[in-house]
Amino acid sequence: MADYEVAVIGAGISGLGAIKCFLDRQLSVICLEKSEDIGGLWNFSECGYGVMRFTHINVSKQNYVFSDFPFPEETPDFPHHTDMLKYLKRYCEHFDLIRHISFNCIVMDIKQLDSGMWKISFNKGKFQDRATGQEIVVRNVAIATGHHSSPYMPSIPGQERYTGHLFHSVKYKCAASSGVSTSSKVLIVGMGNSSVDIADNLVTQGQCRVDISARSPSWVFPPFMLGCPVDHYAVRALYKLPLAFIEAIVQTMVCMVLGVPRKWGIFPVSSILRTQPTVSHTLYHHIQRGYVRIRGGIDELGEGKKVKFKDGSTENYDCVILATGYSLGLPFLNKLHRREILTGNNEVRLYKNVFSPKFGSSLGFIGFVQPASGGLLTMSELQSRWMAELISGKVRLPPAVCMEDAIDKEQVWRESWYHKSRRHTIQQIPILYNDEISEMIGCKPALSWSDLTLTWTILFSVSAFQWRLNGPLAWNGARQYCKTLKPVPFFQYTMLVVCATMGILLLSAILQILSYFSY
Repeated sequence: MADYEVAVIGAGISGLGAIKCFLDRQLSVICLEKSEDIGGLWNFSECGYGVMRFTHINVSKQNYVFSDFPFPEETPDFPHHTDMLKYLKRYCEHFDLIRHISFNCIVMDIKQLDSGMWKISFNKGKFQDRATGQEIVVRNVAIATGHHSSPYMPSIPGQERYTGHLFHSVKYKCAASSGVSTSSKVLIVGMGNSSVDIADNLVTQGQCRVDISARSPSWVFPPFMLGCPVDHYAVRALYKLPLAFIEAIVQTMVCMVLGVPRKWGIFPVSSILRTQPTVSHTLYHHIQRGYVRIRGGIDELGEGKKVKFKDGSTENYDCVILATGYSLGLPFLNKLHRREILTGNNEVRLYKNVFSPKFGSSLGFIGFVQPASGGLLTMSELQSRWMAELISGKVRLPPAVCMEDAIDKEQVWRESWYHKSRRHTIQQIPILYNDEISEMIGCKPALSWSDLTLTWTILFSVSAFQWRLNGPLAWNGARQYCKTLKPVPFFQYTMLVVCATMGILLLSAILQILSYFSY
């Protein structure tokens, strides 16, 4: 007999959303969280895993919000991590989630029994008071530990000879507390969001000289474009166009706002939508003033503090910070099961990034997806809603053979579109992905001629609330909040120009026809 219907592993932002979605379907839930508080990476700790002291989310609050729980109006467009934690605590309080969470629980093993149920072994408690060998049996498991759980430490030739300070960016909290001396010369490996945030902090707070080693340079987006958060441009109407055409539009706009990347010494490895973008309003500013330089890939680390680059040049650095991202890790999942999920090269074999064809809906992976634009939260919440509907028997998964085929086709498309990199193995386009999942559970936003204002909003603005307008567990406040989000002016003006042009062409055609019959 099962102790609970569902066990959620992890009380970060995706795990909290999962608990709430399962409770919405009256399922008994327990969440096992290894720390002593909620929030996951949004719960700042000076010496632990998670955000840096100065971290602001690089996705707008409209794209990183629970679909039935808006941010307070006074929250800035790009919230600080303290705003995020306050928001999560309010969410827990509003929906009474804390009583379903067991803190200080380190999961050791998750294994499927012959009965189809899952046995979870864990240690509970802190340090010397920890009780080992705890077990529960559940019908379903939702793993919500995310894809930022295991820092990726690349092996660099000669690093054993390097005598400077070498560490992963997960240990960096701010220039004052991370062991980086003022006015040091620092090399950051990687050019993702963490890298450029650290570079800015080292320059402004640490007064350091910073180089960024980018083996595969990224395109840099401004946080705001023409007065609106940049992720507000990734709307449903835009994705009605061919991806190559969308890419041409986006690349032109970014180059108009920031200039071509090569002007700043950045040579992206592909066109703009085929790599994960980096969002920064300060990188080009620091490059222009000479505080930050972009270097190529590292060839090896030499004696002392020497670093040799692929172009043959060498330079000394007091500190090397590896902002090289994370690896997908499931150390607590039974080894035999793990082989079915992790297939090497940072890839997962999951139907729509959630379910294994072998284990079906009894084992779900929540938040194991990388959004190409916008935030993870809308995606992970819909994943949880989907799993809740499956467990409740409201919907069904396709047969295993169909899921296998879908996984193969999706992988072929991903490899054909994105630059080959371990960063892009779980990449998805949020608006398209969310529409696909919501269609499966019956909550895809409906376009209707009876409410043109709402239809216009759904097509030309971003809003997590649109997936609560209809279908199961719709939210009464969704329509109101959707209508408060206005389309970005660029799209409104573009549509006016298109309509005016079409009107002129139509009028011209009518006049020509009339003139023909007048003879």
